[in-house]
Amino acid sequence: RHIAPHLSEGKTLDFAHGFNIHFKQIIPPENVDVIMVAPKSPGLRLRETYLEGFGVPALIAVYQDWTGRAKEKALAVAKALGCTRAGVIETTFKDETESDLIGEQTVLVGGLIELIKNGFEVLVENGYPPELAYFEACNEAKLIMDLIYEKGITGMLRAVSDTAKYGGLTVGPKVIDEHVKENMRRAARYVQNGGFAEEWIKEHRSGEKNLRRLMEEIEAHPLEKVGKFIRRMSGIEK
Repeated sequence: RHIAPHLSEGKTLDFAHGFNIHFKQIIPPENVDVIMVAPKSPGLRLRETYLEGFGVPALIAVYQDWTGRAKEKALAVAKALGCTRAGVIETTFKDETESDLIGEQTVLVGGLIELIKNGFEVLVENGYPPELAYFEACNEAKLIMDLIYEKGITGMLRAVSDTAKYGGLTVGPKVIDEHVKENMRRAARYVQNGGFAEEWIKEHRSGEKNLRRLMEEIEAHPLEKVGKFIRRMSGIEK
């Protein structure tokens, strides 16, 4: 309604994520360029690094090149965002969309939430105070991820104690075992065959009732209640 009337020949549609093109929720006209510039960070961090005179890495892709200059335009947008200072990687709409969804679901959001939540629950079940459980299962996760972000996994391991190293390297594979990996493979296939996209589009169009219910369940979890207390005590949350 707002864009199509102005989308004349040779103009450009630029996406920050490939979902709507890859899963055919938007069908662009044939006589325009269709590109993607996907900064690999939240918007706030993108803006912060830009103001610092640098940028964050980005993915670029060309879906449709009507003018013959689509890639040039994608690089120009990436440069304007500061991303070329950090580096850009060329990909496809398909690969960006599917890898992003799989990563979110199995590791960054879904996997991490369940790992932290279950770790917290096991500690509490074994009689440890919820505050202690929160520090061990959640609060210190940021410190470990900061080390991985800055130094890689090997660098993180070199920075922690030998006890933590040995325990992590021997017990970790028993917790995240082949059964868990097979569940991750199933999740990947569900994304690749379009099943998740179909489910999410249906959920979104029906008013996101299930999503609201799931959010309410997470907000009511003891982990979140203890976390709020710890964050306020530490001055992290006002």
